[in-house]
Amino acid sequence: MRFWEFYRIVSRRRWIVVSIVLVTLVAIYVSTLHEKPYYQAAVQMMPSDTALYRPILPSPGSTMAGALGSRQTDSQLPNLMSLVKSRSVAERTIRVADLKEPPDALLSRITVSTALNPGAHSRQEIGTDIIEVRVTDENPARAVRTVNSLAHVFANFYQEISHQEASGNRRFLESELVRAERELGGASDDLREYKKRNRVTSIGDATGAASAELRQAMAERDSARASLAEAQAKLSDVDRQLREVGPTRTVAEGTSNTPMNVELETQLAQLTRQLNDARAKYEETHPQVVTIKDSIALVQAKLESERGKIKTSISVIRNPVYDNLLQSRSALASERDGQAAKVRQLEGVVARALATLRPGSDVSLARLESEFQSAQTNYNNLEMQLNQARINEKETTGTGAIRVIDEAIRAEGPMGTSRVAYLLLGALLSFIVGAGLAVTLESLDNRLKSTLDVEKMLGLPVTALIPRSLGPSDSALARVTYTSPLCPIAEAYRFLRTDLLLCTESTGAKTIMVATAKPGQGGTITVANLGISLAMDGKRVVLVDADMRRSSLHRIFKIPNDFGLSSVLSNEKDLEDVIFSTEVENLLLIPGGPEPSNPSELLGSDRMRTLAAKLAEYADFVLFDTPSAIAFTDAIVLSRVVDGVILVVRAHQVPRGAELQVRNLLNKAKANILGVVLNDVQPEMVDSYYYHSHYYPNGEYGTSARALSGTDAPSAKITK
Repeated sequence: MRFWEFYRIVSRRRWIVVSIVLVTLVAIYVSTLHEKPYYQAAVQMMPSDTALYRPILPSPGSTMAGALGSRQTDSQLPNLMSLVKSRSVAERTIRVADLKEPPDALLSRITVSTALNPGAHSRQEIGTDIIEVRVTDENPARAVRTVNSLAHVFANFYQEISHQEASGNRRFLESELVRAERELGGASDDLREYKKRNRVTSIGDATGAASAELRQAMAERDSARASLAEAQAKLSDVDRQLREVGPTRTVAEGTSNTPMNVELETQLAQLTRQLNDARAKYEETHPQVVTIKDSIALVQAKLESERGKIKTSISVIRNPVYDNLLQSRSALASERDGQAAKVRQLEGVVARALATLRPGSDVSLARLESEFQSAQTNYNNLEMQLNQARINEKETTGTGAIRVIDEAIRAEGPMGTSRVAYLLLGALLSFIVGAGLAVTLESLDNRLKSTLDVEKMLGLPVTALIPRSLGPSDSALARVTYTSPLCPIAEAYRFLRTDLLLCTESTGAKTIMVATAKPGQGGTITVANLGISLAMDGKRVVLVDADMRRSSLHRIFKIPNDFGLSSVLSNEKDLEDVIFSTEVENLLLIPGGPEPSNPSELLGSDRMRTLAAKLAEYADFVLFDTPSAIAFTDAIVLSRVVDGVILVVRAHQVPRGAELQVRNLLNKAKANILGVVLNDVQPEMVDSYYYHSHYYPNGEYGTSARALSGTDAPSAKITK
C-alpha cells in the first residue's frame, strides 16, 4: 500500500483513529492519576559452591569428580532465584519484618535477578553468581527492613532444607550399605561353602573362555533363527501372491506402451514390493499395511481408467507384477537358505562349547563367583557415596550455603510512573491500532468509491468523476454548469464533455444515451449538465427525455410537458411541435410527454430510429435520458438505436450486481458503451476538486448572475 493511499484511508476514517487514541489516553491518564511514588531497596547474596554444585549420587563405576561436576550453575542458580520468591520464604519474612500483608502482596513487590544481567536465565547470559533482590514499598524504611529480613530468612531457610536433605541422604545410604553388607556376606559364604565342598579354588581359564564362547554362540544362533523365521514368512507371503496373480494378462494392444501406463505399472510394482515387506513385519490391520493397500487400489483404478480410454485389439502380455514377485521370491529364497546354513553352523558351535564344559560344577562355580563380585562392587560404591554424603552434611552444618554480602542501607527513590512516557507510548500504539482498524474496515468495505473500484467491477473505463455537492439541491445541481460555471462540480462536467468529444471525434457518434442501472444514480442531472456544457462549447445539442414513464427534464428547464416524445412516436404530433428551446444558447429539449401504455415498444420502433436519424442531421449531439435499466427494458431497447451509451453509477453504494447485469445486457444488445461516470464521489477523492482550491483558495469562484427563467420557453422549429 502506497503512503498516500494509506493517508487517504486514515484521513477518511479519522474519527475511528481519533476515538481510539482519545479513549486510550483518557484510560492511561485515569489509571496513573492515583498512583503513589514508591521506594526501592536492594540486597546482594552469594551462593557457595556447595549450593551451586550440589553433588548427585554417583553411578556404579563412575568417579566422584565426575559426579560433583554433573550439575552446573546453569540449573542451580535459576532454582535459587526462584526459591527466593517462594511462599514459605515470604511467610517467614512477614513474621520477622512485622509486616501486615498477605504473602502474595509481598511477592508482587519482590524482584530477583543477577547483579550484572537482570534478564538472564543461563550461565552464559548471567555472567555472575551474585543474586540481587529488590523490594519496592511506599515507605523507604520499611523497604530496607523488608529486603534485609528477606535475605537472612532465605539464607537460613536454604540452610535448613540443605541440612535436612544431606541428613536424609546420609541415613538412606547407611541403610543401603547395611543391606549390601548382608548380601556380600551371604554371597561370600555361599562361594566359600561351595569351594570347600567341591575342593576347588576358582573356575579355570579354559572353562571361562568356553563359557564366554557358548554365550556368544547361543546369542548369534538365536538371532539367526529370528532372521530365518522372518525370511520364511516373507517367502510364504510372496508364494501366496504368486498364486493370486497370473503370469500373463490381457490388455488393449498398444496401451501398455504409452508413457502413462508404463508409469502406473511401475508404481504398482513398487507398491506391491512394499506391501510384501510390510506384511512380513506387521498384521493386515497395521496402518502402514492399510496405507499401502489404499495406494495400490488407487493406482489400479487409474490404470484401469487409462486402459479404458483406448479401444483397440486385445493381446496377451507378460504381467510385470508377476515378474516382480518372482524376483522377490528368488531373493527371499536365497536369504532363507543363507540364514538356515548360518543356524546350522552356530548350532554346531554351541554343541562344541557345551562339550568342553563339565556339567554342573563349572557352571555353578561361575555363577557364585559372579554374584560375589557383583555384591562386592555394589558395597564399595555405596561406601564411597556414604563417605561423600557425610562430608556434605558436615559442610552444610559448619558453613552457610548462602551469604549476604551487601545489605540495604537506604532505599532509592522516590520513584513513580512516567505519565508523559506512558501517554506518548499509548498515543503511538493506539494510533497504530486505529490505523490498522481503519485499513481493515476499508478492505472490508465493498462500496464503489474510486475509479479503481468501478473499473475492477465493470471492466469499463471511467470517463469522469463528479464530486458530491455540499450546497445546492438536486434541482439547482442539474443546472450548475450554467448557473455556476466556475465551481469545481461544473468543471467536472466539462471534463466529461471533453472526454466525450475526444471519444466521438474519430467515430462521428452523435446520438448518446445516458443510462443508469437503478434509480437515484444521478443520470438526469448528468445528461442535463452534459448538454449544457456541450451547448456552451458552441455545439448544437438536443436533449431528449426518453424516460416517458416519469419525465423530469421539463421541470429542470421549465418546459411544459403537455406533449413530447411520446406524442411524436404515437403519431399525435410532428417533431417541430415538441422541440423547445431553452435559455441556454444552442440547447434544445424534447420533453417526455404524456405517459404512454407501451413506452418500451415505442422506443424500439422504426419511427424512433427515423426520429434519431433526423435529430442527428439537425444537431451536433443528441442526448437521451432513460429510466433505470434494471427496472425497465427502455434503456436496453434504445441502446440499439443510439451511437453510444454512457453509464452513470453513484458512489458509496454497495453493489448488488445490478451494474454488472446492465453491462451484460448492453453488451448483448451490441451497444457501444463509451464509459462510466462515477457520480457523488467524495470531494477529496477527485483531484480536479482538490487542486481547484489552489486557484480559488477561499471558494470565491462566484455564482453566475444568470438564473433560469420561471416562464415557459417558446417552442423552436427545426430548420435544415
